[in-house]
Amino acid sequence: SVTCTWGWLHRAPTQIGRQMRYSRGKVVVSLGFLAFVTALGLPRRRMVMEMVFRSGILALRSPRVLNITATAALLTYATRRFGGRLGKKIGVIFSVFFSAVWIIYYRYCVREVPTVKYVRTLWNRMIVEKSRLQKAVFSPTIWAYNRHAQTIICLAVSSLEFLFDHPIEFERERVPSFDAMANNTQKIHWASMAHHRTETTQSPRPVIVIVHGFGDNRFHPYVQRICRSCLHSGWRPVVWSYWRFDFGEHRDLESVLYFIQRRNPMAPLLAVAYSAGGHLLLKYLQAMGKKTPLVAAISCSGCFDLPYTIENIKRNENVSYRLYLDQQAEVCARRHMANDNRIDKELFSKFLDEEHDCERIYDMTLFSLPTYSYKNETLHESYPSYQFKRQTADHYANQASKFMDNVQITTLVLHAQDDPIVSGDHIDWEQAEANRFIITMRTRRGGHVAWYEGLLPFGETWCDRVCCRFISGVLEAHSQTNFIVDVVRRMQKLEGRQEDSKTIMTSAAEGGSGPSAIARICSASDVRGWAYAAMS
Repeated sequence: SVTCTWGWLHRAPTQIGRQMRYSRGKVVVSLGFLAFVTALGLPRRRMVMEMVFRSGILALRSPRVLNITATAALLTYATRRFGGRLGKKIGVIFSVFFSAVWIIYYRYCVREVPTVKYVRTLWNRMIVEKSRLQKAVFSPTIWAYNRHAQTIICLAVSSLEFLFDHPIEFERERVPSFDAMANNTQKIHWASMAHHRTETTQSPRPVIVIVHGFGDNRFHPYVQRICRSCLHSGWRPVVWSYWRFDFGEHRDLESVLYFIQRRNPMAPLLAVAYSAGGHLLLKYLQAMGKKTPLVAAISCSGCFDLPYTIENIKRNENVSYRLYLDQQAEVCARRHMANDNRIDKELFSKFLDEEHDCERIYDMTLFSLPTYSYKNETLHESYPSYQFKRQTADHYANQASKFMDNVQITTLVLHAQDDPIVSGDHIDWEQAEANRFIITMRTRRGGHVAWYEGLLPFGETWCDRVCCRFISGVLEAHSQTNFIVDVVRRMQKLEGRQEDSKTIMTSAAEGGSGPSAIARICSASDVRGWAYAAMS
């Protein structure tokens, strides 16, 4: 509305200018959206338009929208009844009241500070303080803060940004898979800006491994945005384009990470996973423990229990999610068929042409594979003919949500309570928050892999900003720790002796000037003075 737009222009001209620079005006946005939809194939076009339409209807039927409309109508009636000549302009008065009530509700009921919970160790406190997680206020897009509007409408509109922004370029590399005996390989794509190629080997710059969601790829808007944010921060993003349709198999990610580590031994490795990719990442962390080369990990709208998530989508009031899930399942299955050299592709393609249910496609894919995660050979021998979820029961019994205490590196879990796809109820938050390596960060709103902000949903999202803050905080904490350890080693070398940890702690208790005095190091000059004290 006019009042809302004027308020934003008056309070935040810089932000509006940035948003309008991305949008190129409302006319260009409208034409761009039409071009975006027209460029899709007919089935995809119908799917996108149906999802946008259904989400808009559900957003307008929200009780909050109805309450705001009723309040504005009541105030308009009162003004018309007692306002004299002013009450004759009903349309203008209703727009003013509607905008005013909407802005007041948005300011005090929609904007929020996330809930951050973790075990209060010194390391976690340092990470949270350096990342400023508890100060990351989430201000959703003012006209689209409903969960369906955030998840679908904002996603469709934000896709227009990449029609005008500089595109992200990708350089592909092949990595031997864990079943390389069958000539299977995994693909990773190094992201870079135009005319600025990213170094892929022998560089000390941090590497951010990005794991996309269910049926997505490196060209999805949220993948492109996090790649752009990482490149602006000076890091090297690489997208793992996994194809295996088995979300309990972690050995592919293990092969990818060790391949990157061998080629970049001096670079810190971190991982960011979205939606179903979060399940792959969590299963990997639970299996590897401390042996992983990762420094830290982030899960955004992570799906940690696949069967529960599918049931939640079936119960959702927006049936478009179920249709989209079935379509993405077919995309995943065909992607697996194209890359796995161990399966009968003709037989596999035949059952995909006949089956269109997500659960059955996934279960039949597992059953037809020579090996899959948590395969029970006894069940397969007892029931040689296929029965839905009978032979694959052990696979579904080992979901990531049941083993949250096995994670042993610093992990940030981002989740929105109103997520329409991956409900927050499928995670045992008390178990997760009892693990000293897990930091949970939850918001009331945000949708699924959304968290769009601003007047228009363009540019960096709240999720991107939090991920970059967390990565910066972890890297800064590790740099400080490595600096202190290096100082301790140098001082021990100067003293000509090696003190064990017990001697260091005793020195600290007695107020000595040995390595325990690192608590008083505030600058480089303190290091020099401490060196003289240690040598004396």
